[in-house]
Amino acid sequence: MKRLRISGLVGFAKQIRQELARPVSAERLAELRRRIDQTIANIEQVARDENVPVRSMPSPSRKAYQFLKGLDLSTVVPDDAAAASFPPESVSFRGLQSYFDTLLTQLARADKPAQREEVYELIVASSENIENGIQSKRAQPEQLKRPAREMRAWLAYFSQRENFDEYCAAVRRAEPLFREACTWPAAKSIGIVVHFRPLQGIYRIRTCPDAVLVRLPTPMICFDAALLRSVAQMAFTKGGDRKLVHDATGSEPYRRIAAALELLGGLVAQTRGVHHDLAASFERVNAAYFQGSLRRPRLAWSRTFAARRFGHYDHAHDTVVVNAVLDRQSVPAAAVDFIVYHELLHKHLGLMWSSNRMAAHTPEFRERERQFKQYDEAKAVIRKLASER
Repeated sequence: MKRLRISGLVGFAKQIRQELARPVSAERLAELRRRIDQTIANIEQVARDENVPVRSMPSPSRKAYQFLKGLDLSTVVPDDAAAASFPPESVSFRGLQSYFDTLLTQLARADKPAQREEVYELIVASSENIENGIQSKRAQPEQLKRPAREMRAWLAYFSQRENFDEYCAAVRRAEPLFREACTWPAAKSIGIVVHFRPLQGIYRIRTCPDAVLVRLPTPMICFDAALLRSVAQMAFTKGGDRKLVHDATGSEPYRRIAAALELLGGLVAQTRGVHHDLAASFERVNAAYFQGSLRRPRLAWSRTFAARRFGHYDHAHDTVVVNAVLDRQSVPAAAVDFIVYHELLHKHLGLMWSSNRMAAHTPEFRERERQFKQYDEAKAVIRKLASER
């Protein structure tokens, strides 16, 4: 079957979800209604012109369309006190990403104190410029695009001298270990460059014209040589002690740095969706199944409408992410609670390891999962959503 592709649909649906989860003025609500109706009409017109059904869109786009189609804006109560301002995640700074990449490479190659001092002064000045720009725009943290928020945090954190010195020491530890582990022929002629930067995952590696670029999450500056060697071996030889590295990403020093970066970037807490509130779901689940003993993790709706994965628990950042596809009027609260319960079990039970591999869904886990009171009802809803093709 021919596929129907609509560029920008998932991003548009995400923006609508974020706006409707906050107070919105009557004027803005009318504008959103107009844009949603126009978008739906455009999609259906394209489908007719192409002679293909709307369901032939890729899954994320199809789910975004279903979300927009199922919205009932008559249930949204306008708040005319809502300030007219930037939409969520709309503010960025032109050229910042390229400048940031260049700055990190300069720092990786600064092998003399005078060179490092020059980069430090650039970081301090850049952090001040970002803050002045945010103030001049009168932007709130949730209005910054995520990369801008993350780079803001990085610059603010390393404009503090002791943190900058820790970064430089971490680069000096990491570079020879990754050079030693690297099996790529290109590295012998162009060398290794290490960035500790905002990053999802354990590492990213790619070849650039003048270096093999190793990207590591910023909090890894706290890793000692043994941990960094394991990461290098994981990256280049599929070896290394994965459990050791995983446990270290949940350690107090790692989380302390991650928490400081989150605060400096500007906390964005939006547990409320259009139809469901993750904070309320957590409170129900914590009281019913954990006797209220769990500390609340960071709760977030997914940025996209994923096809099949309905939840995820990030041990390193103590974060539960729930698929935005569940934020529908037709999805009962029990289904959302079940996904939250499933992810909280991962937090509560931790991970088992076998042959250097994680084993998350153990027999004990499955037994505890079935203790959810509305297990059959919730699973039926999840299966129905997963089967939408």
